[in-house]
Amino acid sequence: MRRLVLGLFGLVLAIPAGALFLVIGGLAVPETRELAADLTLTSVFALFAALLNAEGPDTVWAVAAGAFWALTTALLVLPPVLTALIGAAAGLSSYVWYAGGAGLLTIAIAWFGRASGATLDSADVKLLSLLFLTGAAAGFVYWAVAGREMGPVSDPGSARA
Repeated sequence: MRRLVLGLFGLVLAIPAGALFLVIGGLAVPETRELAADLTLTSVFALFAALLNAEGPDTVWAVAAGAFWALTTALLVLPPVLTALIGAAAGLSSYVWYAGGAGLLTIAIAWFGRASGATLDSADVKLLSLLFLTGAAAGFVYWAVAGREMGPVSDPGSARA
């Protein structure tokens, strides 16, 4: 029961830590600031055009909220949760597993979202590096709170030395 509560508490802290790292890291890298500005202006214009041409604004807002929710869940929630579940099931307590696993899962999800055949430029490498570090920060926070306790389960009848 203690491991379950620690694991849930670790995830409750790790997911916002990853989000905070992504925001701060995104502001520190010039390419991501430019990407966010371009996406913001484009999406604002597209949103206004859709609102003016759509049957009702509720559909547009629902699609926008759904897309944001799916992206957030895929990049910020799924990697630490999967890493925590696999680590707990396998009895792993290494920070390398939790930080590295969450970081690799984050960039793997982003990599699968790319267009096939697209080449990597320096901005893509910086964005993937930022996403790796975001997942690694979330995984490290999880390890600091709960991951150290997720090692092999000892038999309650045996005495610890």
